[in-house]
Amino acid sequence: MKSFLKSLGEHLPFYLVAISLTLIVSALYLTGTASGGDWAWRGVPLDDTWIHLVYARSLAEQGGFFYNPGIPEAGMSSPFWVALLALAYKLVSPLGITPQWIAKGTTLFFALLVPMVTYHTALALGLKRGWAWVAGLAVILESNLAYGNVAGMEAPLASLLLLAAIWAVARQRPVLAGLSIGFLVVTRGEGVPLALVIGAVPVLQKYLGRKKFEFLNRGEISLGLKLFLPALLTGSLWAFYNLKVSGHILPNTYYVKHNFSLGWFNPDNIFNLWTGYFRYLSLFERGLWILCLAAIGVAVYHAIRVRRWDILAWVALVPFLHIYLFSNNIKVAADGVLWTYFTRRYLDVILPILVLLVAYGLNAAWEIVQASQKRLAFLVTPMVMLTGLALFIYNTAARNLQFITEYSWDTQNIETVDVAMARWVGENLPPETVIAATDAGALRYFAVPGQTIVDFIGLNCAACIGRPADELLNAFAPDYVIFFRQGLNNSWQYEELFGITAERVIILGGRELVAVRMLALPPWPPQQP
Repeated sequence: MKSFLKSLGEHLPFYLVAISLTLIVSALYLTGTASGGDWAWRGVPLDDTWIHLVYARSLAEQGGFFYNPGIPEAGMSSPFWVALLALAYKLVSPLGITPQWIAKGTTLFFALLVPMVTYHTALALGLKRGWAWVAGLAVILESNLAYGNVAGMEAPLASLLLLAAIWAVARQRPVLAGLSIGFLVVTRGEGVPLALVIGAVPVLQKYLGRKKFEFLNRGEISLGLKLFLPALLTGSLWAFYNLKVSGHILPNTYYVKHNFSLGWFNPDNIFNLWTGYFRYLSLFERGLWILCLAAIGVAVYHAIRVRRWDILAWVALVPFLHIYLFSNNIKVAADGVLWTYFTRRYLDVILPILVLLVAYGLNAAWEIVQASQKRLAFLVTPMVMLTGLALFIYNTAARNLQFITEYSWDTQNIETVDVAMARWVGENLPPETVIAATDAGALRYFAVPGQTIVDFIGLNCAACIGRPADELLNAFAPDYVIFFRQGLNNSWQYEELFGITAERVIILGGRELVAVRMLALPPWPPQQP
């Protein structure tokens, strides 16, 4: 008890600063009114959040992962996140808490823990306390992470589990590391290879450290089981569920969003990640990339020099492996396009690890300078680092101001278009009817139970993946179609019932969302000329 209180007292100042700063930055996002109202407070910035809320509500109320009531689907990309949302829904929805705030509040809860675990992971990797403070506070200020803290999505949870796994392995707590890895693989699918890297390091260290060559001994097998058995169980259960309900071991989102034409290595797409995403990070904007890339180089050099292969794998290999995996899954925009959160969130997960890598390099650089005993280096290095810190603070302030505006408009888009259309459908269209849709999260949440929503994109309908709209119209014969205007085919026979036009489009898939009643089905297969 005394040691616990001593440790708490030692780290309490950072906890208090981190919690306060996270809440302040989050409040700036939640109270933004750039879009002309309190949409940032009321809404969520992605229809995907509503998809997770649909499955969370069904799990809480019906005990299953259902999209349409009673029909299981493989539409959630993060079953652990859905389970946590279901728990939150069960606990607080009777109090009148809105579903938007159930999602945002749950995200913010885990976001409050991310800087703390970043701080402790930095200490576990051998960083001085001052650099651990820098790393922990940097993940609070970084605009991508600040936006994600109130987005109602699973990105902060995934970052937390990734950091917790590294911390636990570094502290030689394999059971805790195994649990973190086990939950990580069912929080983000791309966490599977990252988990393999994190867990493989201590096993390989133990194996390669032996003088006698032989197969894995009992201690190594035991360590491997502690690290990987939870992930094998959770990952296998998820894969079996997906296979049973969709015929594929991965969730629908992979088959909908994966770009199979990218191949195993696509240098153009990797370059686009730099010009479209990483150069906009506060770590790399306005020339700061020179200092940060130098710090990364020093980190790699130092880890190799002192033979800390574990650190090299955890904080250097993990983020770059994630970047590579992303690059051969989703084709991204090139220079001149600042992505929306719809795309950014997939890469945001590894930003705390990237911050740790830079902090490790700066810590190592300062140690090298101190050991050199060169007066000029001792004078210049702090000036360079302080300049870099000032530039980072300026970058975060500028980018957060931009993202606060973007967050306000994103929530406005979803609330005034997707949610408004969903409420109209629930109130005006008859029950026991079939409705085809593309943005299908909020639509399903507010539709009455008798209304069947068919997600033509395929995220919530495995049978729809990869099939053209005309074929799906004939397969499901919907009574109504709710598409963005550009998704409607002029050759279809329909009667337009209701439409909503967005004032300014940022996050939506189109400017005008319209509801139409189908008068006749288009011919299928297409008639030959």
